[in-house]
Amino acid sequence: MKSIIKSILAATALLTGVSACDYLDVAPAKQPTFEDAMKDKAHVEGWIYSCYKTVGTTAPGNRRNEETAADEFVVPKAWVGSYFGNIANATISPSTNQRQRWRELYGTIGHVHLFLRELERQNPSFLTSAEKELYRAHADFIKAFNYYKLLFWYGPVPIVDEYAGSDLTMDRFPGRSHFDYCVDYIVSLLDRAAACEYMPEGYEMNETYGRANKTVCAALKARVLLYAASPLWNGEFPYPEWQNTSFETPGYGRELVSRTFDVEKWKRARKACEEAIEIATRNGRRMLDIEDAKTMAKNNLLPAGQQTGCWIPGVDVSTEEGEEFAYRVMLMRYINASNEMDGNHEMIFATNDNGLGNDAQGTKENVISSLPRRVIQANGGGWREGYCGVCPTLNAVEAFYTKDGKLPKNDPAFTPESEWLLSAGVAKGDEARPEIINLNVGREPRFYAWINFDGCDIGPRLVNGQPLRLNLRSSELSGYTTSAGNNLCQTGYLCNKWIAPKIEWTGNSNDIPNFLWSVIRMAELYLNLAECYAELYMHGDGAALTDALDNLNVVRRRAGIPELTAADCGNDMSIRDWVRAERRNELFMEGHRFYDLRRWVVADKYLAAGVREGLDSFVGKTMNPSIEEFNRRVKVDGDYAWDNRLYLLPVDGDDIYKNPQMVQAPGY
Repeated sequence: MKSIIKSILAATALLTGVSACDYLDVAPAKQPTFEDAMKDKAHVEGWIYSCYKTVGTTAPGNRRNEETAADEFVVPKAWVGSYFGNIANATISPSTNQRQRWRELYGTIGHVHLFLRELERQNPSFLTSAEKELYRAHADFIKAFNYYKLLFWYGPVPIVDEYAGSDLTMDRFPGRSHFDYCVDYIVSLLDRAAACEYMPEGYEMNETYGRANKTVCAALKARVLLYAASPLWNGEFPYPEWQNTSFETPGYGRELVSRTFDVEKWKRARKACEEAIEIATRNGRRMLDIEDAKTMAKNNLLPAGQQTGCWIPGVDVSTEEGEEFAYRVMLMRYINASNEMDGNHEMIFATNDNGLGNDAQGTKENVISSLPRRVIQANGGGWREGYCGVCPTLNAVEAFYTKDGKLPKNDPAFTPESEWLLSAGVAKGDEARPEIINLNVGREPRFYAWINFDGCDIGPRLVNGQPLRLNLRSSELSGYTTSAGNNLCQTGYLCNKWIAPKIEWTGNSNDIPNFLWSVIRMAELYLNLAECYAELYMHGDGAALTDALDNLNVVRRRAGIPELTAADCGNDMSIRDWVRAERRNELFMEGHRFYDLRRWVVADKYLAAGVREGLDSFVGKTMNPSIEEFNRRVKVDGDYAWDNRLYLLPVDGDDIYKNPQMVQAPGY
């Protein structure tokens, strides 16, 4: 096909371009045909279900994907890569969009349309009417998911609702449809998929696990409508004059983004969020709780002394309060490091395939990238190592609450800010840990669950059944050294989000347990609903404050921090501020931050050049620094920057050039 757009839409290209959906399973010597792709039920299902692949390849928690351009963590500069780097450094352009998400997602949509055409044309007699209806419902969901990804990366996009063949002439290529039209289209697909009587209500522990069900449809619909109600798409779009030049959307003309605020969008999102929680709860989805954590610790064969996890500075686990706190830490660790079979029923939508190959599926890639450089010596010599490179920023570290559930800067009971980077003078039993600073003591359970810092214990059984004391200053272990190549901690912190409590390395084994990526989980649904109520309150609905707090407190209560009351919503933090702070902490490094900063139209504040900070573990390039030298606030290494045009990503220049109806995103 000569046209790039045609290659996305046309069936002939889809038959050979199987990277998006490899559904053909025929002998190599035989020329594949559409009949081969539907010769029996197994092939039919292999075709449609393989189109779920983009759920994995776009998994937002993966440290290689677009969402990591936010301010939660950084990686060594050499790891950044051209695409992620071009977003994080604000240098992306129509000629540097090298990951080609646009083509990948539209290619999958094209595969689905081709599948639907062939299902109708061939009408296989071996399929029942119920099976055909179910496949159509999955097709609707897959299209909705891919359009959702396109919409919140690229903004208003062309809607292609049916198979388009090679005879599609250039003058019939679709242009961008109005953003609200795209939202309604996605919602209609999700509603239709959920209305299918053969679509499962929720997860079943069989071969259907990981595909759509009615609960997933409702949850994704709630997220789409929440995003659509947000400031970027609800009156605060920074390029109000941007519009089509020729293509018109029915009912909207050439306009692409609504220019005025509409409170009804928040009401619509609230209703969808309430419905999502109701159906999820009805179908067995629930927040992971402390009893689940205790059961998992026992099932993981953690010894009695390790079931509360690692040592936490300043927490006395011999007291009832201290033991409760430690179990909360263990609970939060299990949220992203356990599966359905372990008893984790919080996941609503999850995927194992991140498109990186069999050696890097699921969460494994992030685990090895987060572990210290030297973990344990191998029996045959040398070291079993991590990459020491997924490094939370000081900005993210300071955003986690104190044990009293307040931001450190707003908590009068917390150490004064002028003393945050000084030694806390703590000890583990008789073992002094002077490298632990005040900022890392007296924090909330999620901080200790997901953040590793100099002097902390990683484990509880990482090294031959014992915890590992992290040393980020020693050049021989995980500190700065010229012999470590690119595997260097950038901020003085490492991520612990995906490192399972049961992981154990020995002299002859360094196995990494593999868990599913969380695409949507229950805590997000409560936070989504809390945000809807918070925004309704901020726009005049005084009664909405109670509901916002109630839903926010579901998440805070589980995290082990004090619940909020109306009295907490004052000069320091409004209910909107509390919601946004809670999302930042609860959903840390799960891919939400990138979208949140953009949809709230505040990315220029948090992603601008020079904003990301860390401790001086790398920038000063000091070998074996002192505690004082290490614990200095510095700008992280990298060319990070922001430009408002990044509120939308650019479409590849060729795709714009060869479609006369398409307009480029503003600013490119």
